[in-house]
Amino acid sequence: MPLIVSAMGFDHDELRRLVAEVGAREEVALIELNFSCPNVETGLIMGADPNETAAAVETLRPLTDKPLIVKLTPNATEPAAVAEAAQDAGADAVSLINTLKGMALHPSSGEPWLGGTTGGVSGPAVRAIALEQVHAVARRVRVPVIGMGGIQSGRDAADFLAAGATCVAIGTESFRDPAAGVRIADELAAISRKEREFSPARAS
Repeated sequence: MPLIVSAMGFDHDELRRLVAEVGAREEVALIELNFSCPNVETGLIMGADPNETAAAVETLRPLTDKPLIVKLTPNATEPAAVAEAAQDAGADAVSLINTLKGMALHPSSGEPWLGGTTGGVSGPAVRAIALEQVHAVARRVRVPVIGMGGIQSGRDAADFLAAGATCVAIGTESFRDPAAGVRIADELAAISRKEREFSPARAS
Protein backbone atom coordinates (compact mmCIF):
# COMPACT_ATOMS: atom_id res chain seq x y z
CA MET A 1 0.00 0.00 0.00
CA PRO A 2 1.45 3.43 -0.95
CA LEU A 3 2.43 5.55 2.04
CA ILE A 4 2.46 9.26 2.81
CA VAL A 5 5.35 9.82 5.21
CA SER A 6 5.72 12.91 7.38
CA ALA A 7 9.28 14.19 7.89
CA MET A 8 10.26 16.70 10.58
CA GLY A 9 13.70 17.97 11.53
CA PHE A 10 15.48 20.75 13.39
CA ASP A 11 17.79 21.92 10.59
CA HIS A 12 18.28 21.56 6.85
CA ASP A 13 20.89 18.81 7.21
CA GLU A 14 18.54 16.64 9.25
CA LEU A 15 15.72 17.22 6.78
CA ARG A 16 17.99 16.43 3.83
CA ARG A 17 18.91 13.05 5.32
CA LEU A 18 15.30 12.20 6.07
CA VAL A 19 13.94 13.19 2.67
CA ALA A 20 16.74 11.45 0.75
CA GLU A 21 16.31 8.18 2.66
CA VAL A 22 12.51 8.19 2.78
CA GLY A 23 12.23 9.25 -0.85
CA ALA A 24 14.36 6.31 -1.94
CA ARG A 25 11.83 3.79 -0.64
CA GLU A 26 9.47 2.42 -3.28
CA GLU A 27 6.49 2.14 -0.92
CA VAL A 28 6.54 5.88 -0.22
CA ALA A 29 4.27 7.79 -2.61
CA LEU A 30 4.37 11.28 -1.10
CA ILE A 31 6.42 13.08 1.54
CA GLU A 32 4.90 15.60 3.93
CA LEU A 33 7.33 18.20 5.25
CA ASN A 34 6.23 19.10 8.77
CA PHE A 35 7.79 22.52 9.27
CA SER A 36 6.67 23.01 12.87
CA CYS A 37 10.09 22.67 14.50
CA PRO A 38 12.38 25.63 15.25
CA ASN A 39 15.38 25.73 12.93
CA VAL A 40 18.33 25.52 15.32
CA GLU A 41 20.44 27.40 12.78
CA THR A 42 18.21 30.51 12.69
CA GLY A 43 15.93 30.18 15.71
CA LEU A 44 12.86 30.58 13.50
CA ILE A 45 9.98 28.13 13.16
CA MET A 46 10.48 26.92 9.60
CA GLY A 47 6.81 27.03 8.68
CA ALA A 48 6.09 30.39 10.30
CA ASP A 49 8.20 32.51 7.96
CA PRO A 50 7.84 32.62 4.15
CA ASN A 51 11.58 33.02 3.51
CA GLU A 52 12.49 30.23 5.93
CA THR A 53 9.90 27.94 4.32
CA ALA A 54 11.11 28.71 0.80
CA ALA A 55 14.74 28.07 1.77
CA ALA A 56 13.85 24.68 3.24
CA VAL A 57 11.79 23.57 0.23
CA GLU A 58 14.47 24.74 -2.21
CA THR A 59 17.01 22.67 -0.29
CA LEU A 60 14.86 19.53 -0.30
CA ARG A 61 13.21 19.65 -3.71
CA PRO A 62 16.22 18.34 -5.70
CA LEU A 63 16.59 15.32 -3.42
CA THR A 64 13.52 13.38 -4.57
CA ASP A 65 11.09 13.04 -7.43
CA LYS A 66 8.31 12.20 -4.95
CA PRO A 67 5.65 14.89 -4.48
CA LEU A 68 6.34 17.15 -1.51
CA ILE A 69 3.52 18.39 0.73
CA VAL A 70 4.32 21.28 3.05
CA LYS A 71 2.34 21.13 6.29
CA LEU A 72 1.56 24.65 7.46
CA THR A 73 1.48 25.85 11.04
CA PRO A 74 -1.48 28.02 12.08
CA ASN A 75 0.89 29.98 14.29
CA ALA A 76 2.27 32.00 11.36
CA THR A 77 1.43 35.68 11.00
CA GLU A 78 0.15 35.10 7.45
CA PRO A 79 -0.24 31.40 6.56
CA ALA A 80 -1.28 32.24 2.98
CA ALA A 81 2.05 33.98 2.38
CA VAL A 82 3.90 30.94 3.73
CA ALA A 83 1.85 28.68 1.46
CA GLU A 84 2.66 30.80 -1.58
CA ALA A 85 6.36 30.74 -0.70
CA ALA A 86 6.26 26.95 -0.42
CA GLN A 87 4.50 26.67 -3.78
CA ASP A 88 6.96 28.97 -5.53
CA ALA A 89 9.90 27.03 -4.07
CA GLY A 90 8.64 23.74 -5.53
CA ALA A 91 6.07 22.25 -3.16
CA ASP A 92 3.49 20.08 -4.91
CA ALA A 93 0.77 20.66 -2.28
CA VAL A 94 0.19 22.21 1.12
CA SER A 95 -1.67 20.81 4.13
CA LEU A 96 -3.19 22.74 7.02
CA ILE A 97 -3.66 23.28 9.79
CA ASN A 98 -1.18 21.79 12.20
CA THR A 99 -1.87 22.17 15.91
CA LEU A 100 -2.19 25.46 17.73
CA LYS A 101 0.19 26.16 20.58
CA GLY A 102 -1.47 25.66 23.97
CA MET A 103 -0.94 24.71 27.59
CA ALA A 104 -2.75 22.73 30.28
CA LEU A 105 -2.35 23.09 34.07
CA HIS A 106 -2.42 20.22 36.51
CA PRO A 107 -5.63 20.46 38.58
CA SER A 108 -3.80 19.81 41.88
CA SER A 109 -0.49 21.60 41.54
CA GLY A 110 -1.43 24.30 39.07
CA GLU A 111 1.84 23.60 37.25
CA PRO A 112 2.07 22.88 33.51
CA TRP A 113 0.77 19.36 32.97
CA LEU A 114 2.72 18.64 29.77
CA GLY A 115 6.36 17.63 29.91
CA GLY A 116 7.37 20.34 27.49
CA THR A 117 5.24 22.98 29.25
CA THR A 118 3.31 23.70 26.06
CA GLY A 119 1.79 21.40 23.46
CA GLY A 120 -0.39 21.26 20.40
CA VAL A 121 -4.13 21.89 20.57
CA SER A 122 -6.13 19.85 18.06
CA GLY A 123 -9.64 18.51 17.58
CA PRO A 124 -12.97 20.31 17.15
CA ALA A 125 -11.81 23.37 19.10
CA VAL A 126 -9.57 24.42 16.18
CA ARG A 127 -12.04 23.74 13.33
CA ALA A 128 -13.19 27.33 12.78
CA ILE A 129 -9.58 28.55 12.67
CA ALA A 130 -8.67 25.77 10.25
CA LEU A 131 -11.57 26.63 7.95
CA GLU A 132 -10.58 30.30 7.80
CA GLN A 133 -6.95 29.49 7.03
CA VAL A 134 -7.85 26.90 4.38
CA HIS A 135 -10.12 29.50 2.79
CA ALA A 136 -7.32 32.10 2.72
CA VAL A 137 -4.64 29.71 1.47
CA ALA A 138 -6.81 28.16 -1.26
CA ARG A 139 -7.31 31.62 -2.76
CA ARG A 140 -3.58 32.31 -2.76
CA VAL A 141 -2.06 29.15 -4.27
CA ARG A 142 -2.49 26.99 -7.37
CA VAL A 143 -1.32 23.73 -5.81
CA PRO A 144 -3.74 21.34 -4.07
CA VAL A 145 -4.73 22.19 -0.51
CA ILE A 146 -5.24 19.37 2.00
CA GLY A 147 -7.58 20.59 4.74
CA MET A 148 -7.53 19.32 8.30
CA GLY A 149 -8.32 20.48 11.80
CA GLY A 150 -11.17 19.19 13.93
CA ILE A 151 -13.01 17.26 11.21
CA GLN A 152 -15.44 14.89 12.95
CA SER A 153 -18.15 14.26 10.35
CA GLY A 154 -19.03 14.29 6.68
CA ARG A 155 -20.57 17.72 7.18
CA ASP A 156 -17.28 19.03 8.55
CA ALA A 157 -15.42 17.56 5.58
CA ALA A 158 -17.91 19.14 3.17
CA ASP A 159 -17.30 22.51 4.80
CA PHE A 160 -13.55 22.22 4.22
CA LEU A 161 -14.11 21.34 0.57
CA ALA A 162 -16.45 24.30 0.22
CA ALA A 163 -13.77 26.52 1.78
CA GLY A 164 -11.34 25.51 -0.97
CA ALA A 165 -9.67 22.30 0.15
CA THR A 166 -8.91 19.77 -2.58
CA CYS A 167 -9.21 16.90 -0.11
CA VAL A 168 -9.27 16.45 3.66
CA ALA A 169 -7.37 14.52 6.32
CA ILE A 170 -8.65 13.13 9.61
CA GLY A 171 -6.45 13.32 12.70
CA THR A 172 -7.70 13.63 16.27
CA GLU A 173 -11.09 12.06 15.54
CA SER A 174 -9.29 8.84 14.59
CA PHE A 175 -8.09 8.46 18.18
CA ARG A 176 -11.71 8.50 19.38
CA ASP A 177 -13.02 6.44 16.48
CA PRO A 178 -10.41 4.35 14.62
CA ALA A 179 -12.90 3.90 11.75
CA ALA A 180 -13.50 7.66 11.46
CA GLY A 181 -11.98 7.92 8.00
CA VAL A 182 -14.35 5.37 6.49
CA ARG A 183 -17.37 6.77 8.36
CA ILE A 184 -16.66 10.35 7.35
CA ALA A 185 -16.09 9.34 3.71
CA ASP A 186 -19.47 7.58 3.70
CA GLU A 187 -21.19 10.59 5.29
CA LEU A 188 -19.57 12.93 2.78
CA ALA A 189 -20.69 10.73 -0.12
CA ALA A 190 -24.25 10.80 1.21
CA ILE A 191 -24.16 14.60 1.45
CA SER A 192 -22.85 14.85 -2.12
CA ARG A 193 -25.62 12.58 -3.43
CA LYS A 194 -28.27 14.61 -1.62
CA GLU A 195 -26.90 17.90 -2.97
CA ARG A 196 -26.91 16.52 -6.53
CA GLU A 197 -30.51 15.36 -6.15
CA PHE A 198 -31.68 18.78 -5.02
CA SER A 199 -29.46 20.97 -7.20
CA PRO A 200 -31.28 23.62 -9.33
CA ALA A 201 -30.14 21.96 -12.53
CA ARG A 202 -31.65 18.65 -11.43
CA ALA A 203 -34.87 20.28 -10.28
CA SER A 204 -35.37 22.02 -13.62
